[in-house]
Amino acid sequence: MTYRHEIKTLSDVCGIQSGFTARSALVEDGLRGIPALQMGDLRSDFEVPLAAASRYKLEGRLDRYAVGAGDVLFRSRGDKNTAMVVVGDTDEEAVALLPLIILRANKDLVLPDFLAWLINQPEAQRYLDSCARGTKLRMIPRDCLDKMPVSIPDLVTQKLVVEVSRLAAKEAGLLRELAAKKEEFTSFALLRQVRNAQLHGNEAGHKVAR
Repeated sequence: MTYRHEIKTLSDVCGIQSGFTARSALVEDGLRGIPALQMGDLRSDFEVPLAAASRYKLEGRLDRYAVGAGDVLFRSRGDKNTAMVVVGDTDEEAVALLPLIILRANKDLVLPDFLAWLINQPEAQRYLDSCARGTKLRMIPRDCLDKMPVSIPDLVTQKLVVEVSRLAAKEAGLLRELAAKKEEFTSFALLRQVRNAQLHGNEAGHKVAR
């Protein structure tokens, strides 16, 4: 496959915004609280649903930290510095909390799904490894993220890459399920063989005793 692409930096193709800094411990408030997403809510490797947001008592100007469907969240701390796309209804929003970083794709240049896919690829991960800071708690500095080189093909190619990637992930999931079912079936068959052997052994013992 050949396609036209440009080498840019991440800050060339998306807005980059650090998540909201909570000044005190988070207190849940299921009735009047504000929906917020934090690191622990990013359980998938591909998407984070707005429905995963819990409600907390938050104070301050929060508009700039609000994320909706189509935004991308990046894990800036920890061993896993990957990105995923926010999904949900168009009228839903949640506040992203540090150490999450919000990436708002310029959709004339890059699709959000492709942006997340690109950040999660080995080449980009090696770049992040090269500028990570900290020993006990690994952190990706903001300027490192700003300057990350990204290779951006045309939008048609981006869409194709995303679709193929999703199909490959689905296939991998099905193969894992199949392997688990095979293991379960094999264990069941072996257990049945053991029980049959025990049964035949008991029958043989009864005949000898007679």
